[in-house]
Amino acid sequence: MHIATGKAADFLKNGLNEADHAAYAKAEDMLWIMLEDLLKPDDRPEIWSAFPQFLAALPMFSRVVRNSHAKAASGTVQIAMPVAIALETVLAMCDAHEGQLDQALARLTHLATVQNNSVLAQGALFHVHGMADPENPKYQLEGRFCTKPFLELHVLERSTHQCCASWLDKSAGDLSGAEWQDVWNSQAAQAVRASIHDGSYRHCNKMACPAIQAGTLPTKEEVASRWPGLASLIAEQETVMAAGPEDVNLAYDRTCNLSCPSCRTSKIAADEATRQRYDAMQERAILPMLRDAKTVFITGSGDPFASKNFRRLMERLTPDEYPDLRFRIMTNAMLFTPREWERFPALHRRVFALQISIDGASKETHELLRRGARWEVMQQNLRFAGDLLAQGLIERLSLSFTVQTENFHEMGEGVALADSLNATSIYFGKVTNWGTFSPQQYAAKAVFLPDHPQHQAFLAAMADPRLRSPRVQLGNLVEYLPDSQAKAA
Repeated sequence: MHIATGKAADFLKNGLNEADHAAYAKAEDMLWIMLEDLLKPDDRPEIWSAFPQFLAALPMFSRVVRNSHAKAASGTVQIAMPVAIALETVLAMCDAHEGQLDQALARLTHLATVQNNSVLAQGALFHVHGMADPENPKYQLEGRFCTKPFLELHVLERSTHQCCASWLDKSAGDLSGAEWQDVWNSQAAQAVRASIHDGSYRHCNKMACPAIQAGTLPTKEEVASRWPGLASLIAEQETVMAAGPEDVNLAYDRTCNLSCPSCRTSKIAADEATRQRYDAMQERAILPMLRDAKTVFITGSGDPFASKNFRRLMERLTPDEYPDLRFRIMTNAMLFTPREWERFPALHRRVFALQISIDGASKETHELLRRGARWEVMQQNLRFAGDLLAQGLIERLSLSFTVQTENFHEMGEGVALADSLNATSIYFGKVTNWGTFSPQQYAAKAVFLPDHPQHQAFLAAMADPRLRSPRVQLGNLVEYLPDSQAKAA
């Protein structure tokens, strides 16, 4: 087989008899076959589940893995990064099944940190957590059902996803050059739906998905009861959707008035040629697709009020032409003023959710993490948003708080801020590496990692009773609540 630098040979075989040499060679061949298989960009839960039988059938396998890893670590054998990730993952799985769960978790936690978007590493870490906590139902995905790949489409500039791209990296296709119907039912889209049916969730980032981490994925029976239209689809394990997406997330224009460090290194504004390209996609694909949609989300990629394209789009989506469409608006609120609100009558009484990203509950922290923002303006516009909610002009008001080293100590105050606005909810989630940080920078940001120097202070902040408020949504941070920690111990 051929893997970048080729198969490593002549591993440490000293002390082996002739029969052992044959067993070693067989295990060595199987390792490289496995590594080649693991180069696919998805999780392989069937391999992790069958690992005990695999080790029993190949007694030399663990020794081969450890020798291969030692060679790679010392530089004696040069292997490409994807192979190194796969090899590290296999080594951790050997640790786990040989009674070294803590070592396996530490190894995979580090790997999942530096390879934040590796579905393989995240899936293996999820599996080993399940080994460590076998009674926890959140690690049992078979029989659970996620509706998102069957109902949602997230449109990025050059890709589309059936969920948030940080939780589902696999693209269904490029809507900028294809018909929306072909993307919606592409082979890639069907593969994602099949992974929900079979319970593998192999394309999902299991350690990042809030629903998986919170253990809130419903059973297939619950989904069939709540969404009768999906009942036959679940029973027949269908992957082709007869109707288009109900919920569309438009995230192709990254234009924003701020340059938050968790998202970008500098301000981004689409130039005229790019705006024309977006306009063409909107006319050809987006507007027709939205005619049968129930909700449109604008936008998780930038700010809707800073984008000329999204401003024009919001003006076009009138109740006369799109009578059943409702809006989910996400903004940093710097431009969300009464004057701006009046410019978009198409939004009035049609916004079912206004989501405002804050990332801090004080002037110092907010202006540090929302680069270019002014706290006084934020407070004024938050009060305006609260007034819209009180008057029934929007249905829900949600705050969004991306947890990281610089702001974890203000989570409780974030809840107090939500309380003062009578906000519907406040969501806390882990900071994601969108390519903005180096692995070292991300590790310094990721205070939720066990080896972070401020991790114990973070756990103390998670014990704040205000985080137990009914309006708090902890998503992929729920495992850090004190009772979750005690259960894990």
